[in-house]
Amino acid sequence: MMLKLLKNYKIEIIFVLLFILSRFPDLGYDVFNTDVWKWKARSYDFGTGVFTWDLEKTIQKYHPGVTLMWLGTAAIKVYNFYSGYYPVENNTQMIFQLHFVQKLFVTTAVAVTLAFGLFVLKKLFGARKALLVVALLSLEPFYIALTRVFHLEGLMSTFMFASFLWLYYYTLDVTKKKRLLLSAVFAGLAFLTKTSALFMFPYAGLILLLEGWKRSKNFAGAVRDALPKIGQWILVFAVVFVAVWPAMWAFPSQALSALYRGVSEIGIEREHVQFYFGSLVEDPGFFYYFVVLGLRSSYLLILGLAGVAVFWKKIFNEGQRKFLFYILLFVGFYFAQLIIPTKKLDRYILPNIMMLSLVTSLFWIWVLEKIKGRSFLKFIPLVAVAIIPMLYLHPDYLSYYNPIFGGLKKGINVLEPKWMIGGKEIIAFFEQKMIEDGTQPVYSDTSPERIMNGTGTPNILTVAFQEKYYTQIHPFFRRIGGFAVIEDLTPFAVKTKYFVYPVWNDVSAEEKRFGLRYIDSIYLRGVEVYRVYERTPL
Repeated sequence: MMLKLLKNYKIEIIFVLLFILSRFPDLGYDVFNTDVWKWKARSYDFGTGVFTWDLEKTIQKYHPGVTLMWLGTAAIKVYNFYSGYYPVENNTQMIFQLHFVQKLFVTTAVAVTLAFGLFVLKKLFGARKALLVVALLSLEPFYIALTRVFHLEGLMSTFMFASFLWLYYYTLDVTKKKRLLLSAVFAGLAFLTKTSALFMFPYAGLILLLEGWKRSKNFAGAVRDALPKIGQWILVFAVVFVAVWPAMWAFPSQALSALYRGVSEIGIEREHVQFYFGSLVEDPGFFYYFVVLGLRSSYLLILGLAGVAVFWKKIFNEGQRKFLFYILLFVGFYFAQLIIPTKKLDRYILPNIMMLSLVTSLFWIWVLEKIKGRSFLKFIPLVAVAIIPMLYLHPDYLSYYNPIFGGLKKGINVLEPKWMIGGKEIIAFFEQKMIEDGTQPVYSDTSPERIMNGTGTPNILTVAFQEKYYTQIHPFFRRIGGFAVIEDLTPFAVKTKYFVYPVWNDVSAEEKRFGLRYIDSIYLRGVEVYRVYERTPL
């Protein structure tokens, strides 16, 4: 049985292993995203709710983040079992170890889901093309960044991607009900990750109606043809939703109310202040996601889109144009969903980047197939061009901005990095400062409160950051024996020696509690990203 499985799915299994290995270097020691501590705490509470049968605790957030919390809970149990320790909140070593295990679980889930997509692509285009398509997708810098964090976007987008592929695969042979059901399963998992994935419900209905129209040639016939299929899709979607979320077993009304609040109040009505083209805005407007697409996509994707626009009739034969059409329907309607709410963040575009990568990868494969020579060898440069940015950016993939549109230097002044970039450079800078200042490292598992509220100010490294950056950088300072603090907290700020501000939001001139003297800047790949100030008396 096992040998047969390995033989039939060897390409998918090899891909999963390679995908995990590609994410493995520095995983857990590269970045802590803004909300990671919240999702870690939610995972603890979620797990407590499951194992003590207090199922109300599995309602942790309106997103709802259920798949992420299942993965986080499983990682905690595995870590506890193998380490023999219960992770301690202020134990630096354990924080990084658990972070690695939790992100490894997320990465593995993404890899396995992509392998299901690879299976479909293999049936559609052949094994070689399918591998190249998922390889180029896996090497998209923004996709790498969002599948290396303990967060929702990478998971949700990959589930949606798989749901689309299995839905399309079903339209090629409607007697294969398992294909339709797998599409619904992945859509259900996507929605359990984040409510944005509810998009798959009307999208699947539209596709099934279009397929019904092709067979019946009239609207009434299309509805009659599509309704049973839509009903089956919804039924499986609902079963997955209820089965995987324990709150739905005992508190369904509370769970659904939380979801509704998240969609109506948080997702649509509330705004999200951010820097956009150098100005602080509440709603960056209609063209925001087109700017994001340009800056966050690889040059292969952007140039490939231009190529598809010109040569689409040659790239896609008659049988494949439906595939292109359904992808473009997905992208168009998902763009509409993104544009309507006032709350807009760059990472929300990831599902569309994945779908467009499908199309542009096929364009580059088509171009290379025109070259004479061994089919295997001529694709090596394409993969190499995609791998180079991955190696160059490692491990700071969130700092990627498309070089075609000015790269990092211009990008940070157009789209504010919502998650911290240049963390390694910050730590390297202050490690050198500790040597210059003769600072004594403190490695014990203690808090900055106990150190800074003691008698006198000990000779330790303390660096103040704005709160949203503090949450992402403070574990790395503990690794070098220093402390990061929040610059808004006056009891800490008045005893802190150094202050760091990003160049796109340098508010040092607004400081009135004490003086700040500029001493240096921190650079990432030759671009100034942070300014360092020293506290002085007024």
